Amino acid sequence: MNKHILFFNATYIKKLLTLKTAKDLGLTVSVIGPDLPEWSKPYVDHFIEANTYDMEETLSKIKKRHQKMPFDGVITFWDRDVIPVSIVARELGLKGSSIKSAERARNKAEMRECLEFSNVPHPKYKRFSSWDELYGASQTMEYPIIVKPIGASASKGVFKISNPKDLFSSYQMLVQSTNPEKDKMFSFYENEYIVEEFMKGTEVSVEGVISDGSIFWAGITEKWIDTFFEEYQHAFPARLTHELEAEIFNITQAGIEALELDNCGFHAEIMITDDGCKIVEINGRLGGDFITTHLVPLSTGIDITAANLLTVVDEPFNFTPTHDRGSCVKFLIAQQAGLLKEWKGVERVRNLPGVVDFILEKNPGDSIGLPPHTFHDARIAYVITQGQDTQEAIDLADQALSEVSCLIDESKTVVSNRHS
Repeated sequence: MNKHILFFNATYIKKLLTLKTAKDLGLTVSVIGPDLPEWSKPYVDHFIEANTYDMEETLSKIKKRHQKMPFDGVITFWDRDVIPVSIVARELGLKGSSIKSAERARNKAEMRECLEFSNVPHPKYKRFSSWDELYGASQTMEYPIIVKPIGASASKGVFKISNPKDLFSSYQMLVQSTNPEKDKMFSFYENEYIVEEFMKGTEVSVEGVISDGSIFWAGITEKWIDTFFEEYQHAFPARLTHELEAEIFNITQAGIEALELDNCGFHAEIMITDDGCKIVEINGRLGGDFITTHLVPLSTGIDITAANLLTVVDEPFNFTPTHDRGSCVKFLIAQQAGLLKEWKGVERVRNLPGVVDFILEKNPGDSIGLPPHTFHDARIAYVITQGQDTQEAIDLADQALSEVSCLIDESKTVVSNRHS
């Protein structure tokens, strides 16, 4: 295929398969970003150095390159660049969501307002940007409540408050932990937050691709979430009744149509409550944590990453399942901060039946941080498994992580699979 696609940022090595898939499709791959990681270089034909937090600089460099080597599509696989991708698509006349749709998908408050206008079920919410505004909003809501920044992702800066007496201390912690100096992700919509009702229930996510107004459903993923809302396990496909599946697909479609997303991958998070299904959020990009790169293909044979790439370069794609199995990714989460000292049982895990991949995210000498002081630094390893069905894949993941452990700090505290 003689087409040229532009990736916004080679973010981290977990996204390697997205670049590899593009090359396997025969696409010429360009990446724009502040740097090009060593792991990505075998799959990248051209690199454009730019500060992608500066859209004026980024767009200028893209237009100059486009004049010499025209792009046929532009894509991202993480939240930060959903809006920049839509801006580039508009400026170059490429396929993508409108800028307004991308903003709705990135700004949690605007998303809520859009869903409310279209009567799509979602939690009660209020915007706030100061203590007084949060306090006033909290007076109209029942506890527990959730507070979070409106422009972050990956559950960063999300806090559950169970009692009014904890409101002010939680507010202080929210402001301190979402300082852009700690993480540039918090520079988007800085000091803007949302408070919403805590939805009691079971969370799932819906994976798919939107192309020229048509929604292609890959399926629904089960999710497991810890105290700080960090996801530590996903399994596909979700074990649900046909009636519940239909309700989830219907509410997701209503949300996508309300946001007016198009020509992109999507990852919709849905809470199943006693009052029916409600939308947590809908992202205008494919899901992370190996859901779309590994779990969907392992379970169905659908290459959803390829479908997303082909959508944005205006090429047809195949979304037909070829098999029906189960898959699971499970993360090993540290329970204390410090330095990782030693791993045990690693090679044994890699040779277990059903284990597709087992990766150490932290090696001896690496530091480990825990929320709320540090977000997304407590994952120390993960395993991906495939089974005849979802339950078997989950059981295989549990078994695999029960075989491995590590030591942290001078005390040699053992960290094991606390989520089994």
